[in-house]
Formats: sequence, structure tokens, C-alpha cells
Amino acid sequence: MQNNDERGSGRARMMSTAVLATVVMVTGLVVGAGATWLAMARPGSEAAAPGCDRFRTVDVAVAPAIYGVVVTALEEATPACTSVEPAMRSGIDVAQGVSMGGALPDIWIPEARYLTTAAHLGPAARPELRLGASLATTPVLLVGGNQARRFGSWGDAEASKLVSVPDPASSVSGALAVTAPEAEARAVGRSRVDAREMLVPFAQAYGARRVRGADDTVRPAMFARRSPRLVVTTEQELTGVPDRDDLRDLTPGVGSPALDFPLTVRRDAAPGARALARALRAHLATEEGRRLVAAEGLRAPGAAGKVLPTPSGEAISRAVRSWGLFSVPSSMLAVVDASGSMDADAGTGSRMDLLADASRIGLSFLPDHARVGLWVFSIDQGGPGQDWRELEPMRRLDDLRFGRTQRYALRERADQMSALTDGGTGLYDTALAAYREAVRRYRPHYSNAVVLMTDGRNEDPGSIELEPLLQRLEELRDPERPVRMVGIAISGDADLAALRRMAQVTGGEAYLAAEPEDVLEVFAQAVLSR
Repeated sequence: MQNNDERGSGRARMMSTAVLATVVMVTGLVVGAGATWLAMARPGSEAAAPGCDRFRTVDVAVAPAIYGVVVTALEEATPACTSVEPAMRSGIDVAQGVSMGGALPDIWIPEARYLTTAAHLGPAARPELRLGASLATTPVLLVGGNQARRFGSWGDAEASKLVSVPDPASSVSGALAVTAPEAEARAVGRSRVDAREMLVPFAQAYGARRVRGADDTVRPAMFARRSPRLVVTTEQELTGVPDRDDLRDLTPGVGSPALDFPLTVRRDAAPGARALARALRAHLATEEGRRLVAAEGLRAPGAAGKVLPTPSGEAISRAVRSWGLFSVPSSMLAVVDASGSMDADAGTGSRMDLLADASRIGLSFLPDHARVGLWVFSIDQGGPGQDWRELEPMRRLDDLRFGRTQRYALRERADQMSALTDGGTGLYDTALAAYREAVRRYRPHYSNAVVLMTDGRNEDPGSIELEPLLQRLEELRDPERPVRMVGIAISGDADLAALRRMAQVTGGEAYLAAEPEDVLEVFAQAVLSR
């Protein structure tokens, strides 16, 4: 959109409007959704404005929730001889791009101020940003129908397993909701540590619903009128829901997180950017601007009611990372070395004893909807010419067969593993067979992995060689159905280099448990890695 002090005739205005409509339609058809919308050919455009020797182009990125407000305001507020390119981009998308080396826009209006911190932009980019006032606000709510109830706190609501939340990794309202228990901690008499720990069961309940195909898209009216569930949404989104007069704001009385849409300008922004930002802020402060904000279902800055304090950018970043770990359940084939060297003394038992203990402890932390299978391997462990033996196939831990759950069966198998050690290390054939099985048993909405644990190197003279093995693993890898191989080298005797090469080919990683006491920590790190 371009502005000049001159105004064209009525005929010129109609022609400009037609040109604008044509440009927008053609641009949309050619470049598709998500492209920057170039607003131009306003009355007094470059073609009709000989007084402008040169137009100043300003790059503007605007959060979707306030995009309509900003574009309409810019029609009136854009200074003379300035060309604006307002792109609709989520604040999370912009912050992630900048953190990976991308450039900040000249003007950026994200959903929330925490996205402008070094924890989200990176320490190098944050000083390049001038943070201004908020342009509008909207509270984050818990909404439900007639059968839903109001809880005393966000923590209590989220612990009830009745709350559906947008993915915090891609939704600002979702990120603020999962950190609300920490934000309200002092007001409700909880310690911050206790509040943070409440995220784990909430994330696991979310993961369990996603596994069942629920909550892929979270919106205010997603449940039937008689459902007891609550939905995390914003006041703006709630006002846009038609034909659901039963929906109520059931946010705890302690307060709400809020989106606050700060106006930011890059320190070395293009000429004209600061003038444009000042003009935009001034226009939205007028009576006409306030009406425009209200018409979009937003509130004026500072008018969001009882607002919870927003945790630091680092606290929100840490919570979102933890959410990613705990909400995506594991689909894991654990493959354990049962060669004779696993009988070696490790101080408080054999290497196999320590590994079995780590496995039992690890099982206690996995949710019921996690899928785990167990193999052991040594040369001819599964019979002549087969180095692997399946002890338990990959099943959910709450899967009930023959009167016992998969979790119980795996604990029993862990008790038996010390009696299975014998022979040499049949590593390569086992790795290929295990990866093939995990790819075949792939499950969406899970973190699919083979966890390969060994204290040695391949000793089977009749097995596949390393280079052909790597080639076969690469051929089996499917980016649309990703399965990682995660290697754990138990002691310095293990072939860590080979484990790393196998892991890297599949997008995984390898870890070293150099001392016996490291086994549990490394096992947990490997299982939780994504």
C-alpha cells in the first residue's frame, strides 16, 4: 500500500481498486497461501504520484489474529511515499526463522512479548530489536459447554485431563496455557517446582489423545454441547463462534494469560520504518482505531481484565521443550546385547544386571500409551544363522494379553535377561533386522526408534559388513515415516564409532555410558531424545 499527499480523481480511484483486486487475485493464485500480500495501488499510488521520486519499502510481519486490524489501519496511516508489504506470519514462525539465522522484519507484530526475548530469537538477534507498546490484547480462556465446570486454578483444570489445548510448539495461546500453573503458583499457594511438574501428566494426557486421533485441531466448539471438556482458546476466537450460545468462559478466577501484540522495530530497519510504526501506533490509539480493534474481537492494550504474569521467555521455552518430550510417546524397540561380555563385573553386578535395572526403572516413567518391544542378541541367539531373539513384540504398555500387561511382561523379561548371556556379538545383522521391524511397525503420533545397546563390536564373520549395512539402513529410511536408531555404548569396549554411523544414517544419535553408574542416565537421555 502506498500513500501520497495527492488524491486522484474518482475514475482513477475505481481503476486503482480494480488493479488492486486483480493483483491480489493473481498473486494468490500464483504463490498460494501464506505468501506476503503486497498492498499497493492505493489512491495516490506511485503511478499517480509524480511527487515521489523514490518509494521507501518497509517489510512488515503481522500475527494472524491482528492482521486484519493492521492492514486496515495501514490504509490510513502509511506515510507519504512509503510502500508496505504486510505478511501474515505467526510469531512462532518468525522467531524460529530468526533463531536459525533469518532476518528480522523491519516491523514485527507477534502475538506475545515473550517471543521477542533472546530465548526465542537467539542471543545475537535480540539486541537488534526495539520493543514498543502493545497494540491490542486478548485473554487466553478455558471455555466449555453446559456440562463443563470451572476449576479453582489452571493447574487443577489441566490435572483433570479434561482440557484440550493447541500444540504449544505452534500456538502462543497453547504455550501460555501450559505455563499458566507456573504463572499462578504464588496466588494459589503452590511452589514453582510443583507447578512445573504438573506439565508432565498434562502433556502425556495430550499425547494419549493425539494417539487416538483426537485434538488434531483445537477450536472452541469442537465438542458436543453435553461434553464436560474444556478448550483453551482466546476471547477473540470465542467471539467468532456462531450458533453455540452454550459456550461459557470457565477460566479460573485467579486470572488469564493474555496475548498482547507488541509493536517492534528492527534497529537497522529500512528508512521510513520508524515513522510507519509511529503512525500505526497513533492511528490505533484514535477513536477510529479503537473501534477497529474492537471490531476484530480484540481489546485495547491493558484492558484484558485480571491477567496472570507471563513467565520469562526462558521459562516458556523450557516448558515447550519439555512438552515436546513428554507429549510425544515413544514407540521403541529395545535391542539388548546378550553376548558373553555382558557378564563382566560392573561393581554392583554384571553389565547385564545394571542394564536390566535401568530398563525396569525406565519402564516406570513411560506412560501407558507408550509402545515398547524387547529383543536380545548374540551370535545365533535366535537359532542357527539368526543373531537376534524377540522376547516381547512392540505393544502398548497397557496392552493386556494372557492376564498380564505389556509393562508387566517386560519387567519379567528384564529379570530373565541375565540368564540369556552367551556367545559373541552379532551386532550388524541384528541392527538391520531391528530397524526393518521398527519401520514395518511404524506408528504416527509417536517418536519411533530402535534403541540398540551393546558393550562390544560386531564379531559375526558371516554377517553383513558395515558399509553395506549403512547403505541398507539409508534405503529403509523414510522421511514420511521417520524411525531413528539410537545407540548406547556400554563402556569403552563398545564400538561407539559404528553405533554413531548407524544412528546418523537414520537421523538418530549414539551415547556413551563410560561407567556402570552412567547406564541409567544415558538410557533416560536416549529414550527421551527426539
